[in-house]
Order: sequence, then C-alpha cells, then structure tokens
Amino acid sequence: MIRVALTATAALFSCATALADPPTFSLSDRPSQDGRCIGDKGVGDLDRSERACLEQVGDLGRRVGPGLQLKFRNGLARVYLNEDAKCQTPKAEGCVKYRLTGYFPKHDLLLIEVGYWEGGSWLLVHVDSGKTSEIVAPPHYSPGKLWLVSVASGVGPSGPPDGIDIVLATSDPSLKEWHYRSPDDDQWLYEFAGWEGDDHVELVATSTETPTKRVTAFVERRNGDWHLAGPK
Repeated sequence: MIRVALTATAALFSCATALADPPTFSLSDRPSQDGRCIGDKGVGDLDRSERACLEQVGDLGRRVGPGLQLKFRNGLARVYLNEDAKCQTPKAEGCVKYRLTGYFPKHDLLLIEVGYWEGGSWLLVHVDSGKTSEIVAPPHYSPGKLWLVSVASGVGPSGPPDGIDIVLATSDPSLKEWHYRSPDDDQWLYEFAGWEGDDHVELVATSTETPTKRVTAFVERRNGDWHLAGPK
C-alpha cells in the first residue's frame, strides 16, 4: 500500500456558482445523482455519504482512522491518508481529507472527494487497475453510459477548480479523455445542462461581467477528439 499526496490547488467548497442559488450542498443547479451509493439519502454534490459507499463496496474499501484503504482487482492496494493534524494549525497548510463518496458498479469506478482547507476536487478511480482521473465535480453519465462529464465554475477564489472533464467510463485505450481548465481571465462560467447523445454536452455559460447574461455553449466529440464551442 502507498500513501497518496496530492498538490492540486482549489478553492472553498462554499462557492458562488454560475447560478445565484444552487440547491443545498451543491456546486450547481444540476448536481449529479450518478454513482450515489445505495442508502445515501443526500441530493447535492457535497452531502454524499461515505458510510453508505463503504457498505456497498464491501472489501474494496474500508476506513481505518484517518486512512481510506482501497483494494484493486489486480491485487494492489492504496491508502488515501487524511492530514488531520495539519488541518488544526492556524494556516492549515497541507490540510487534506479524503472521502469515498460514489460507486459506479456497472463500470467498477469509485468516486473520492478530496477536501482542502480552501478547496477541493474529486478523483475517479478504476477498481480493476487503480487508474485515476482528477475531476472538478461528481460526474454525469452520458445516455449510453460511455462517458462521464464534470463541470464546475465559480466567481472569485471559491469553489472547485473551474473547468470541464470528460472521462471514459470504460478502460478503452482507443478513446481519449478530455480535460479543460478555465483561464483566470475567462469571461464565462460554465454549467452542465445535459447530454445530447454520447458525443455532445450542452452547457449554460454565464458572463462574469454581466451575470444576467446567460447563453448556450457545448462540448462536442468530432473525429475522435472533444472540442469546446464557446458561448453563442
């Protein structure tokens, strides 16, 4: 087993998203319910239950004090270790906590929430191999359950990393993942609006200069690659 340390920078979970009043414990107006574990009665992005997930995954995962222990089907294992002591210091430098918050049994994927004193992100982990993708929010399945998309945006230094992630639900090496991080001077905040088939993600874009201005955008897969089409 190995100790995992991440250095990704993020912002407070209590973020102001593209919409003024997202649902409770949510980063957007459409929090994903995909991968929510059996018995989890939450509805938002941030109220997912680790206890429910540990009960569902059985021997694949367990909580031992500050450590989240995962076992992979290839015989390897990994420990995600909370830095609880660092979270108690005045500046909380190096503070990080991990929670198992989702399971996708059809494709044997685990969702881990990574929380920092100021920020957070998520990890999507393949149980067969331990392969990991970093994403900005709990993801939404495409209609055919081939892809998973995550979208997050916030105003100022609050919220998860601003961006869009489209990752494979399967382990098909012929298909490419896609990750986009919004530049600091981006004038648009993106929010997930829905899938149209397995190759097209609809987005709502909100102007940072004129918050009442909301227009459409999308990400589309053409010739094997994903492309972001900006606001129209």
